[in-house]
Amino acid sequence: MQGSEADALRTPVSAAYARALVRTFGKTRSERDELLTGTAIQQDVLDQPGAHMPVSSLVMLAANITRAHGELWPLSAAAVWSTSLQGALDVATRTAPTIADALNTGARFGSTRAPFVRNRLRKTARSIQIEISPAVAMDEPLWHAVALAVSLNVHAVYVQLLEDSIGQATLEFPWAPPAGAEQLAPHFSCAVKFNAAAFRFDVPKALCARRSPFADPELHAKAIEALEAIEKPRSDAEALTRIVENLIASRLPHRLAEEEAARLIGTSRRTLVRRLAEANSAFRPLLDAVLRERARVMLAAGTQSRDEMAAALGYTDATSFSRACRRWFGERGVRG
Repeated sequence: MQGSEADALRTPVSAAYARALVRTFGKTRSERDELLTGTAIQQDVLDQPGAHMPVSSLVMLAANITRAHGELWPLSAAAVWSTSLQGALDVATRTAPTIADALNTGARFGSTRAPFVRNRLRKTARSIQIEISPAVAMDEPLWHAVALAVSLNVHAVYVQLLEDSIGQATLEFPWAPPAGAEQLAPHFSCAVKFNAAAFRFDVPKALCARRSPFADPELHAKAIEALEAIEKPRSDAEALTRIVENLIASRLPHRLAEEEAARLIGTSRRTLVRRLAEANSAFRPLLDAVLRERARVMLAAGTQSRDEMAAALGYTDATSFSRACRRWFGERGVRG
């Protein structure tokens, strides 16, 4: 997944990453609020299954964590680099016919699950490498932390694919060993090299020819198909509608405006309108759908007065709320 930095910042990414980070480093309400400062992420959005957010929000969250905990924080966040968060990418990589095919799959689709990085497959006389670089601007401490998280995920995959031969592979970092580098040893079975030419994972060609221990042609083909579908522009546009819906819901009772939504996503109002149109949608219908669903849930619960429900949805008075309910649900009425 290539493109400009602005494109990368707007790319939707699963909220699962942010959810795992907040749960790991935000044990109290005040800690969570501090972590989410400036991210445009709301806690209730993180709790929604299938929620997405723009990459810009995830990068800001990682920056807040790096400032608070230093660049080795990924060592304390196993859930973030767990292969379980990689979905179809993990399946496609593991079930590839050979180790070389697994590396090619990771390089080709790595940015699908992690659009904040770019991957490049390199072949030398002795090895095949995945070279990884940031897709968005990051200061050095943040990029070091993100690179460590990425490397932990890469290791988690290939320690199972290469089995006892993992020690012949090398993770290379183009910077000096960080303070506390001795803490890395328990987390890596492969070699780790600092002051290298680039951030990359290097596997000797003799190992690349090996058959994957999890090779499964049918499952691999289905996983690749799923990854290709994610890459399609329409899939991206549809994911944007989910991000907008999540933002609208998270701001209630404040009524999110179209201009404000565009700013939070990191784009212009005009671009937001165009991209929603590509998904056969528009801002006002999305707002109306969120309000309708919230009203439906509150009416079914029957625990709030008409005035309370109106206030929760940002209506100026109960009469306006009742009028909206009649439009949505007919003459069903609202409990007072």
